[in-house]
Amino acid sequence: MSLATVGAVVLVLCIVAYAMSHATDSDVDLHDPEIFQERKNLYRNKRDDFRRNFRAMEELREWKAKNDDYDYVELSSGMIPPNLVGKATGSKPFAKSDTWFSEFESHNPSSLILSESQDSYIIGNLASYDKRQYPEFKPGENTPEGQGFGHCLVIPRKRIFNVVDPDATANHSAMLKEMKEHFITFWKTEDGSPKLLRRVRSTFDEQNTKLASNDRNAESCESLRSTLIKDFDMLSNSFLRCNPDDFEFAFHAYPANSVGHLHMHVFPKNSDLRKFSTKSHDWKTIPIEAVLEVEEEDSRALVEWGSG
Repeated sequence: MSLATVGAVVLVLCIVAYAMSHATDSDVDLHDPEIFQERKNLYRNKRDDFRRNFRAMEELREWKAKNDDYDYVELSSGMIPPNLVGKATGSKPFAKSDTWFSEFESHNPSSLILSESQDSYIIGNLASYDKRQYPEFKPGENTPEGQGFGHCLVIPRKRIFNVVDPDATANHSAMLKEMKEHFITFWKTEDGSPKLLRRVRSTFDEQNTKLASNDRNAESCESLRSTLIKDFDMLSNSFLRCNPDDFEFAFHAYPANSVGHLHMHVFPKNSDLRKFSTKSHDWKTIPIEAVLEVEEEDSRALVEWGSG
């Protein structure tokens, strides 16, 4: 086993151990001053660690150049599985350097794109918000459901790896600000919230169908399904009343990311709209405001140092 492979294995084990020790199913107020400062520190540390990692930065350059002959190690966990290389789920087959979100329009059905701007897409979540639809996963673990009712993602069109990628915060964090503004503009349109709700309903119904097909007890399954639908209808009404300020806009910094392409998580802050969703990712969730504050602070410090 090569040294690089050993290092990658150790890194994965460390991430898993850290995630397990921090996983929680209780509410976390990301804007509590103490927690907010903790997330600022988390972002700054992960950003600096990544940018000091020579191998990671080299791989980043090759990934952006779409080099499918390069041997990725640091960034490999965020790419598509090797068994999907050459296979197509959209108009174009996956290549080695692809991720689930890179060149999104070429690898996914258009129905998953809820809105598009010149720089970004708003895409639907393929996982339902309701953890009760995933009975095979234990509560508090790294379960597949979303972080809240209506959880969706905003992704850049061009290849930006993660929030720690220098391109993510270039030009005074222009890309991050555009992604947030894109969602706000979308939500304010007449069809914005209904369109997202239809996507949530579609995923919810698909998961209900899978749940029924895997459950041998038809009676218990129908009882659960009835409860799920009742709760969905209740949450839908509350969701449609949300204002843009009611949403969390956040990131998971490398190496605690699941996909190797920048994506901003958007989900409601209201605990009632998160009561059936996972909280197991909250330990690594960094609000966009924390990222922007760090970048502004560091930019000012650099100017002051240069003029001192």
